[in-house]
Amino acid sequence: MVARLFGALGAVALTLSTVPLGLAADQQAGLDLEPVTAVEGITEYQLDNGLRVLLFPDRSRPQITVNMTYMVGSRHEGYGETGMAHLLEHMLFMGTPGHPDIMQEL
Repeated sequence: MVARLFGALGAVALTLSTVPLGLAADQQAGLDLEPVTAVEGITEYQLDNGLRVLLFPDRSRPQITVNMTYMVGSRHEGYGETGMAHLLEHMLFMGTPGHPDIMQEL
C-alpha cells in the first residue's frame, strides 16, 4: 500500500518535473484530470485510486517539493475506532514484542 502510494506520488512528481514552467496549469502534465476545487492558486485533483493531489505551482524556484499528509489522526476515526491512531503511533515508535525496534527494521 505504502509502496503504491509512493509510486503514484513519484509518477506525479516526475511528470510535473518535466513540464516547462511557462505552461498554463491546465496544460501541465498532459493528464486528463478535472480539478475538484481551486482556492487561492491551490488546485485539488483526485486520482482514480482516490489519492488526493494538491497542486500549488511556484514558478519562483526551479524545483519541485512533495509533501504527504496521511489522514489518520483521531479526528479521522469512526465510531468504535477510538485510539487507533495512538496504537499505530506506539507500534511505530515503540515496536511490538515480535518487532522491538521498528526503526532498525525499516
